[in-house]
Amino acid sequence: MPRLRSISRSAWLALVLVLVVGGGIRLYQAQHPQPKLSQDALSYTGIAQNIAKRGEYTGRTKRGPVPKESKRTGAEIRKDAEVKALHWPPFTPHVFALAYNLTPGDHPSSRDDLKSLNYAQWAISTGTIVAAFALGWVLIGAWTGVAGAAVVALYPPLAWGPSSLLSEPLGAFFVAWAFTALTLAWRTRRRPWWAMAGALFGAVLLTRTDLLFVPILCAFLGLVVLGNTVSWRLGAQSAALMLVGLVVVVAPWTIYATHKSGSFVPVTTGGGSALFVGTFLPGNGSTFDMKFALRDEVVKRHPNASYSKPGSTYTDIPAAVVLDDIAARHPELDRDAALSKEAKENLRKYALGDPISFGKMMLFKAAKMWSRYARGGFDHTSPWWTALHDAIVLLGALGVLWGVVRVRDAAIASIGLGLLVATGVHTLAVAHGRYNLPLMPILIVAGCAGWTLGIREWRAARRPRPGGSGPASDELPSAAARPGTPTPA
Repeated sequence: MPRLRSISRSAWLALVLVLVVGGGIRLYQAQHPQPKLSQDALSYTGIAQNIAKRGEYTGRTKRGPVPKESKRTGAEIRKDAEVKALHWPPFTPHVFALAYNLTPGDHPSSRDDLKSLNYAQWAISTGTIVAAFALGWVLIGAWTGVAGAAVVALYPPLAWGPSSLLSEPLGAFFVAWAFTALTLAWRTRRRPWWAMAGALFGAVLLTRTDLLFVPILCAFLGLVVLGNTVSWRLGAQSAALMLVGLVVVVAPWTIYATHKSGSFVPVTTGGGSALFVGTFLPGNGSTFDMKFALRDEVVKRHPNASYSKPGSTYTDIPAAVVLDDIAARHPELDRDAALSKEAKENLRKYALGDPISFGKMMLFKAAKMWSRYARGGFDHTSPWWTALHDAIVLLGALGVLWGVVRVRDAAIASIGLGLLVATGVHTLAVAHGRYNLPLMPILIVAGCAGWTLGIREWRAARRPRPGGSGPASDELPSAAARPGTPTPA
């Protein structure tokens, strides 16, 4: 069990310096946010304002008398807004609502009243630096934690979090702490840590639903590894406790969302749209290319819309309009179910009908997810930031690979499994550089841990043999025997 008193004073001072620098960069971002918010950010803030003012988990609606020509009642419009709000996972809006409630004054006073949310994002993203240190410390040691925390503190897309008002900063925070608890579960083999890891992964799912399969497969990894190395009883108990902790956190929201929707909703209702876009081969698995491929169909259905007039382009078409038109092909189904049905048709038509082209699209999306960085609201990418991002991803991946293949560390293997599962999900669904952001802290820290292990082994190989000269490469102790090195799985 790692002990706080084992951390040297110099490591503590280094961590404080990293926090001051990283927190200062994020504070500047909170004070100078991006002037234009994305549609997702507007949705999060709108839901948060309704939670803070009325205690309702609902999106923005036009409150007032219903037009006479409308066939829908006010209650039906509000019900529709509640169901649409279930497209977004709940933790980020609730954290934003808490920030509103904790801020002195009558908040929120308007849609532009966002400063308290920027400061909430500052606290969250600064806390991720602490989580990165904790993860590195329990993986290898305090200085590995300091190194990982320093990279996380200075990595630009993570530093831009306070200005974007998206769910990725909170997702990165919970993912880092969830894997910290899971690493403690591996290191100590104590059952309560497995339950704690499951509870934190529940918070992850309520923030980033795309990581749904990560805790499930990590629990399965615990069952298999502990079953083969210790006992199947311990493996089954550990995996079960992790899943129970997950369900305890997620179940109340699932019950609420299912009641509001009228059909089963595990966390959100957005899975159908993401799966349709990601499997639509003519659209190359992206939202913009989907608009281009379906522009003629949309213009035909909406000839009087602004995006159908001469001089407009496919980029002017709202993605929701395209997806609504696709869902309208199945009027007997709700929107998410209709899009899921169309996604299954995409798999039959393209994955089975043209597997080579479909496979190329999948590989392209996997590369797209990791070769691009989250821009944080900026319109254009920077070649310098791109080069830095690609270098961090490559070095981190090599470190994780070393920790899994060479050292066979189960905790690093869990992180590697999480990265692979998340990549697979976005390869099948929608892939953007923004979606790697919640995973970057664990990739960075696990990469630092792998490089630490590699350097230790290299130094041990060059150490002279007792009573002779030359490196003792043929007498290297096993990873389990080296002080400070995790026991292999």
